[in-house]
Amino acid sequence: MSRGGCDDGQEPAGGEGGAHHVADLGIEPLGFFDDEYAVALNMGPRHLNIGGIVHGGVLCSLLDTAMARAFFMPESGETLSAATLEMKVNFLASCGGGRLEARARVVHRTRRTAYVEGRVVDQDGRVIARASSTMLVFAEGKSR
Repeated sequence: MSRGGCDDGQEPAGGEGGAHHVADLGIEPLGFFDDEYAVALNMGPRHLNIGGIVHGGVLCSLLDTAMARAFFMPESGETLSAATLEMKVNFLASCGGGRLEARARVVHRTRRTAYVEGRVVDQDGRVIARASSTMLVFAEGKSR
């Protein structure tokens, strides 16, 4: 169930216009479910590569969006800002259509860094990709 009833009309730190690519790709923010942040995508022809399967860049965008929001929108309500230092993605299966969902959670956070993990599953619950990300945490209210 959604943590704190988060319906996610929120935008991450970065202010107005900070998430146009999310809308352009058709990514649907779903909000928190326990300690995981979820986003979804109904795939269409524009999301597929020349071979007819979901493009790796689309999977990376789903994962990056879920992982960033898992970090930027904490339950505590504090304002956080960070930059992704690195992101590693393992592509585990192919998928040619349907609905994908990415879920991510913060595994560890220090004053200066955060480690976040995520996964993408298809509509049958099959894991399509897994990822991890390290973020550099900025002081509250400061930007890059």
